[in-house]
Amino acid sequence: MVATILQATAQVLMSHGYDRTTTNLVAEKAGVSIGSLYEYFPNKEALVAALAAAHVEELMARVDAVLSLPGDETPKSIVAGLIRAGLDAHRVDPALHKVLVEQVPRIGDLAASLDISSVLQRRIEADLGRRAPHLPHAQVRITALVLETCIEALSHRAVVETPNWLETGAIEREALRLLEPYIERVLTSGQA
Repeated sequence: MVATILQATAQVLMSHGYDRTTTNLVAEKAGVSIGSLYEYFPNKEALVAALAAAHVEELMARVDAVLSLPGDETPKSIVAGLIRAGLDAHRVDPALHKVLVEQVPRIGDLAASLDISSVLQRRIEADLGRRAPHLPHAQVRITALVLETCIEALSHRAVVETPNWLETGAIEREALRLLEPYIERVLTSGQA
């Protein structure tokens, strides 16, 4: 029942936008009574927070697959993997991602469930710290911030404005050209 309600929430969000999404519309789309919906979700914010959390979990599964690669990977393969994971994550459901990122207010449970950047940055930071234990912690943190910000910004813009670049691999190639020298410099010299 919960999966059905969340799927209906995604469909209503994408067709009506956040502001016009209501629990009544979601219940109708899911084919359940409003009372049944309220057994699981007390309000629209709880519905969207649960949907966002599930979406982020799906995105992070793709990122975790890249971050679990052996520690002897080259700087190029690390960055290429992160870029690919970021782009793949945005391919999961680009229309839903766009609504969640651009329309849903960042308040209460919604803020926590949509904090994709912080989660991703922490995971990159942990992975980078494991791969490059010689780097000072402050350098690891800022490098993770730079990588996450660049990958997220490029991925999101490509999804929203030029989705065909995702299919052709153009955005992936350009992101790699941008970030490979950066990560190589950080890993070899200990600074950007």
